[in-house]
Amino acid sequence: MEAADYKKLRIDVMSMRTKKVWLFLALVGLLFSGCYRYDDCDLWGEIANIKKEIAQTKADISTLQKVVKAQQEKKTIDEINEIDGGYEIKFNDGTKVTIKNGLDAPELGIQEEEGIYYWTLGGKDQWLKDKNGNKIPVAGKDGKDGVDGQDGHSPVIGVDKDGYWTLDGERIKNDQGKEVPAVGKDGDSFFQSVRNESNAVVFVLANGEEITIPKTGFEIFAFEKPEGEYHYHVFKFNEARNIKLTAEDIATIEEIKVPEGWSLQINAQKKMVRIKAPKQTPGQSYNGGIITLMGLGRNGATYLASIEVIASIDYTDPAGTFVVCEGNMTTVNGTIVYYDKNNNEYLNIFENANNHLEIGNVVQDMYMANGKIYLITQNGDRMNGAGRFVVCDARTMKMEYADSFVFKSPKGEGTWPQHIVICNDSLGYVQWSDSNMEQTSGIIKIVYKNRKLKIDKTVEGTFGAFTTEGAIKTRLVFSRGKVYAACGHGMVIIDPKTNSISKRLEYKGRQAKGIVKGANGHIFVPFAGEFKGNQQWNTEFTSDPIIVEMDHEGTVIQEHKMPNTVVFPVATWSPAIGICASFTEPHLYFVDVADFNASTASRYNYETKKLDLHYVPAFKEGYSFYNIYGIMGVHPTTGHLWVGRTAAYVDSDIFEYDVTVDPIKQLNKYHYPTQRGASTAGIDFAYRFSDEFINK
Repeated sequence: MEAADYKKLRIDVMSMRTKKVWLFLALVGLLFSGCYRYDDCDLWGEIANIKKEIAQTKADISTLQKVVKAQQEKKTIDEINEIDGGYEIKFNDGTKVTIKNGLDAPELGIQEEEGIYYWTLGGKDQWLKDKNGNKIPVAGKDGKDGVDGQDGHSPVIGVDKDGYWTLDGERIKNDQGKEVPAVGKDGDSFFQSVRNESNAVVFVLANGEEITIPKTGFEIFAFEKPEGEYHYHVFKFNEARNIKLTAEDIATIEEIKVPEGWSLQINAQKKMVRIKAPKQTPGQSYNGGIITLMGLGRNGATYLASIEVIASIDYTDPAGTFVVCEGNMTTVNGTIVYYDKNNNEYLNIFENANNHLEIGNVVQDMYMANGKIYLITQNGDRMNGAGRFVVCDARTMKMEYADSFVFKSPKGEGTWPQHIVICNDSLGYVQWSDSNMEQTSGIIKIVYKNRKLKIDKTVEGTFGAFTTEGAIKTRLVFSRGKVYAACGHGMVIIDPKTNSISKRLEYKGRQAKGIVKGANGHIFVPFAGEFKGNQQWNTEFTSDPIIVEMDHEGTVIQEHKMPNTVVFPVATWSPAIGICASFTEPHLYFVDVADFNASTASRYNYETKKLDLHYVPAFKEGYSFYNIYGIMGVHPTTGHLWVGRTAAYVDSDIFEYDVTVDPIKQLNKYHYPTQRGASTAGIDFAYRFSDEFINK
């Protein structure tokens, strides 16, 4: 290659800053192979500049989303400091953004419609849409922060390594079918400028639109903030409520957006809005959205005030019943079904509150504390669910946080989280089994605070071989400040203050099959009979089962001996017996045969020592027996026994029984016909998590 040709190539390359980076790499290869005698420092500098601009564009996406979200969440600005080429801004929650002024507007932009900012491509009203034809919000209720955020589950805007805009990892194309570069010749920016006014900061976007955020202590036009940590107001269905407005120097106020079914009346003189939630329709658990008002200031400026409102049933009602459904490990995610005190059924309560997002694959357990519901799924987001550790507002089931919750066993194996307790405002414990056919298990400490999850380590003394040493795959009990867990051939008491086992009770040769707290406040642990020979099939038992009753210090009060007609399983594929206790009567209910497809359960009165063998009878429909699956539950106020059953593990039926009569009387049968409702992991009640019961 001649020198003139080389120089021409360099000139061509340097004029193509928005072309693909691979062209540069190809030319670099050519330089190395032939024209090394010429100076290529400029070319390397050009490559470095493009990489820098790509990184800056990614950062700009995050900054833009944070500004939009700050406006939506009614944040204010504590500080604004001028820096070289822009501003550094600190919001009242401590978060910061850096705004760099740009010379060119990128082809990708944003535009406000009815109080929500959406992505555009090519100019005003040219909405960027997902595969379903929906506009893509920049951030907020339906949005997902495209670079470094984790909120929501909308399509993700990004920039690839070659400097092109992407949507969910695929390059965006304009109306001519051409891929859209994210790097411009003079440095693109979403922001044109920032105006630092006396009572607000105005972000002027590249397309001329303005986002105004008041300074702390200088709110101009805003709704009254809700009480508590959440940014939305919660209503009962059909409830009307007055919400105050901050409206400083606002001349007129008009309605911009109201969710379907909601109504409002604006009283500008009193600076108040009367909001009314819609009436509840049968089976409806949730109705919510954004209300947006526009205020015209006396200075001619326009301001937006938005508020999120939610109408929901209240899941903290002690008389409510939860049915946790695993779903199917290979095909669909699980779900939760809820029944109110009048036995009205509500399906998909999590999905309804979270824009159809599903909890996760193989939903295992729930716990309610600190005004939140904590959910555990075994396989998390493998089928586009939220995660393996999910936290919701207990009033509404609206998700506040989700985490993949990935950790290793002490042997370095993958794990499946299965059951959870929360001990105070931040500390909890999770029982897990390894994902290698559940050969080992244990209990791990977690800390969840300020919407961040810290995974600690497995509690010493809870890890070991499944069914012989490690924690049993069943619920944990939190009572009077301590955690009680069935573990191998015994039980342990974990003191959260020291994160260590304060007491261990061993019954060598006997597998612990579960753990519950009775109406008398005592802890009950059922143990299988001792056996010899094959653990999995045709097991020969040498002793009968027992149920050990103890106080909170772990002192054994009594060993309740079961007759040989009761057989607890010992095979590794059937570690628990679905045991539950009545909240008001001295009764325990448990599966009473060792078969994997067990379909009967017994009732035991620990005061009178009376056993009602097979009190819950087998149920057969057609040619199929309905096996008992998961943990049973006794309702805290009605006293009715709830039992999950399945015939083929592709659906479920929930049986509600009257246990005040003998024989037992079936009252209701609720059918979940799809695989999402298959395999009920357990029946639960808000009362189980109440201070009254925990401190009993």
